[in-house]
Formats: sequence, structure tokens, C-alpha cells
Amino acid sequence: MTDMPRTSNKREKLLEAARELIHQQGYRHTTLAEIAERSEVPLGNVYYYFKTKDDLAAAVIKEHLESFGAQFKRWDSEISDPMARLHTLLDYIETMKDALAEAGCPIGSLCQELSKEDGPLAEQAGNILTLQLAWVQAQFHAMGYENARALATELVTNMQGISLLANSLNDAEMVTEQVTRLKGWLDNL
Repeated sequence: MTDMPRTSNKREKLLEAARELIHQQGYRHTTLAEIAERSEVPLGNVYYYFKTKDDLAAAVIKEHLESFGAQFKRWDSEISDPMARLHTLLDYIETMKDALAEAGCPIGSLCQELSKEDGPLAEQAGNILTLQLAWVQAQFHAMGYENARALATELVTNMQGISLLANSLNDAEMVTEQVTRLKGWLDNL
């Protein structure tokens, strides 16, 4: 019996390293050499999978979009109550409190940085927040709120603000405090 050839997971290692480094130090300050080193993939091999740093960033953005989309679909299928879904989103934010305090929101930070470049990556990254806003708006709409878009904008804006302040002040407990406040806001709508 012959052995099946092993499939390479170099691409996945590169994506994971890029996602981590971009979150920790930003897209502009992350080099392909650092990504190669973190992923333990030789720099020359990076170009086999990604021709440019922008191609790698686009793949990271696509991965974030797919991950959020899958998470939202899972919550939609597993949680029947839209209010409970929003609470679950806030619980998710709280589980990330240490990472948010250390490096900010991986999505918000990336969107903000890339928006200054005003290129295709900025638009692609913005699609992640657009997806999140649309999902949150759908939850408010399902609860019968006519101002679902405004409420969704307020909630997502608050979540991004929490990340910004927690990171700026290096205060993970701020995330817990503000998530509790937002849950109270939701419950009293």
C-alpha cells in the first residue's frame, strides 16, 4: 500500500500568521518577511501562495468575512430569539477582552487603517463591518423595530468604541463593564 501524499498547510499557516501580525501591529507595519518567519514558511515560498502583500491581506479579509458569515448563520440557526442573538454577540466581544485591550478590534483596526489608503483593500475590509451591521439590523428588524438601522448603527458603533478605548487605555475590564451596560441598553429598549 502506498502512502497518500501529505497536503501542505503552508497557506493556512501564512494566513494565520498574517491575521495575528496585522491585528497586533497593523497592516502597514507588517512585512512578508515577518509573516514568513512567524508561520515558519520560507520567504520564497510565500510568493507561491500570495504574489503580493495585498493579495495576502485580501485573503485575510476574505477569511474574516467567511468566519463572521458562518458565525452569524450558526447563531441564526441555533438561537431562535433575536435579542438572545445580540446578547450572544456581546458575549463574544467579552470573550475577546484581553485581545481587544492589547491590540484593539482586529476588524475595526484593519478597516480604519486601510480606509486611509482608499484602495480595493479598504472596500473589501469595509465589507466585514457592512456584514456585521446588516446582521445586527436584521435582529432588530426581527424584533419589530422600525428604526432597526439606527439601532444597529448605535450598537456596532458602541462595540467599536469599546474596543478603541480598551486598547487605548489597555483596560480589558472596560470591555466587561461596557458589554454589561450595552446588554442593559438592549433589555430596556
